[in-house]
Amino acid sequence: MDTIAAIDSPARGSLNDPLALRVEGWLHAGPRDGQLAAIELSAAGRIIGETALRFPQPEAARALGLPPDAPLGYAMHISAPALFGQGAVQLECHARFQDGSRERGAFHEIRLIAHDHRKNDYGILADPAETRLFHRSDIYCTGPSVSATSPECLALLRRYLGPPAGPLLDVGCGFGSYGRVLLAEGYDWLGVEVKESDCAELARLGLPHRLVDGRTLPFADGQFDAAICVEVLEHIPDPHAFLAEVRRVIRRRMLISVPNLETIPYFSRHLAVPWHLLEGDHKNFFTRASLRHLLAAHFGRVEVLTYGVPPLRTPEGLPLHYHLFAICDL
Repeated sequence: MDTIAAIDSPARGSLNDPLALRVEGWLHAGPRDGQLAAIELSAAGRIIGETALRFPQPEAARALGLPPDAPLGYAMHISAPALFGQGAVQLECHARFQDGSRERGAFHEIRLIAHDHRKNDYGILADPAETRLFHRSDIYCTGPSVSATSPECLALLRRYLGPPAGPLLDVGCGFGSYGRVLLAEGYDWLGVEVKESDCAELARLGLPHRLVDGRTLPFADGQFDAAICVEVLEHIPDPHAFLAEVRRVIRRRMLISVPNLETIPYFSRHLAVPWHLLEGDHKNFFTRASLRHLLAAHFGRVEVLTYGVPPLRTPEGLPLHYHLFAICDL
């Protein structure tokens, strides 16, 4: 066996929620690394998650004598309700190769909470079996475009865009908060907006942009290498038509951030709901399962992560995450 790997989080022996299991680490398959098809995670005798995406992990690369930009890191944010009742499980990280063979890379034991939050009020929102897209009429406040970036979202954009490689389209760019940073870092960024007031601010800031009608994009097929769409999809009346149009103009990847509806059943015990989830302009409300189901109709591969930790915790003291972040490959 040539595979070397680590599970950096969750920590060995730590307490975790099977519905929101965040696993990060690194893996290198030695001479067969170029043949790696996916990294699989298993527990209790079953595969609970996989990823085909890796990103640079400089510390691990240095320890292995590899270039600092070698793609070693992986991240999986998993919902595995079948693990309830286990008490403790051994997480196992495996390399799966293109020929179907597997090698175990790392393993350690974690503890699991006993309470299944799907039994809370609104608990259906935390159930991965529920793929229905929720609408405003299912859930039932609005504000101006934001002018500040989320450091966590920006870090995810950098990670999954990779180095500047071609034209980048920011769909629903608002005041261009991410565009200012990405342009300064060398990305060939262009923002599009439906709001004339936002375009006026973009012009004042000297940011490249186009005013669009919200139905079609005035670009050729495959004109852009990638697209980003931060906190926009929840406002779109017809998300399927929107996604099909964005997919038409890109060649490689789309990155999407939306509010995470799964936090509601966890916050119910505090009699609190994150206000941003219930903005009056929101047409769609997403869980990891429903977002993945929607995006899978338009992209060949979809992975969904979470980010953004609010101050409130679950009764067990575990963190929640305000936002979902999807990586969509053609």
